[in-house]
Amino acid sequence: MKYASLVVFMLMVRLALGQNKSELPFIEHLINKGFYNEVVHLIDRDSLNHGQAQQDSLNYYKGWAHYSLKNLEQSTISLLKVEKESPFYLKSRFFAGYNQIFLENYAEASKIISQLNVHGEPHLSLVNFELSGIEMLQRNWPKAKEQLQQVNPDIATINQQVAALSQVCKEQEIHRPKSPFLAGMFSGIIPGSGKIYAGKTGEGIASMIATTGFGLIAWENYRKLGIDHVKTILFGGIFAASYISNIYGSVISVKIIENEYNDATHNQILFQLHIPLRNFFE
Repeated sequence: MKYASLVVFMLMVRLALGQNKSELPFIEHLINKGFYNEVVHLIDRDSLNHGQAQQDSLNYYKGWAHYSLKNLEQSTISLLKVEKESPFYLKSRFFAGYNQIFLENYAEASKIISQLNVHGEPHLSLVNFELSGIEMLQRNWPKAKEQLQQVNPDIATINQQVAALSQVCKEQEIHRPKSPFLAGMFSGIIPGSGKIYAGKTGEGIASMIATTGFGLIAWENYRKLGIDHVKTILFGGIFAASYISNIYGSVISVKIIENEYNDATHNQILFQLHIPLRNFFE
């Protein structure tokens, strides 16, 4: 019903003004009001022929609407149709590149951004900044630092983000990833020590006390009652389960910690890459 009302209103605007150009202010108004689905619907319904300038604007608005709706593949398709002559060209290309970065299509993102024919600042620094972030997301830290050094840090709309990505690079230089194998081996030698190695000291100490306690009880029952006694078998089984689960838990703990660290770094880079695009083009 909402779509139908908008289409009727659009047709009335056209008939009243008698110009194809009249739709652009209306579509821009819908964009500003956040009616992104309606924008896509209206542009897709429009079968009239347009001049190149108007078509570029429609492609930009459609791409921006899809971007706002998180339909990033569709957004990229529309944004890449915007021609160089359009005032929306640079914004369209940069955001098309960012869409592909977010979708982890790094080769395509690098291609879109590196092929931008920009001369001079500040856009040249923005190109190098985005390319640096793409290298970071692929864990190519030497190349990322090299690319980042080509960014002018004195540009006000980008200097904080340059500092933030430089800090990410420094953290990677000193970060030593923990080994799941070592965590398992440590817990196999001394129960709980693998979790301490993983950084979970409290859990490690608790596991050490519990596993050692079950082991001592099982040993005491074995010494006094023999290996076939139900108490020996019971506490021996509990000790074995605790020992094995402790090794497994230490391995998983390290994997989780490293995954969380990598995810946090990934999201930090994505966030920093997005801010300058908003600063430059909003």
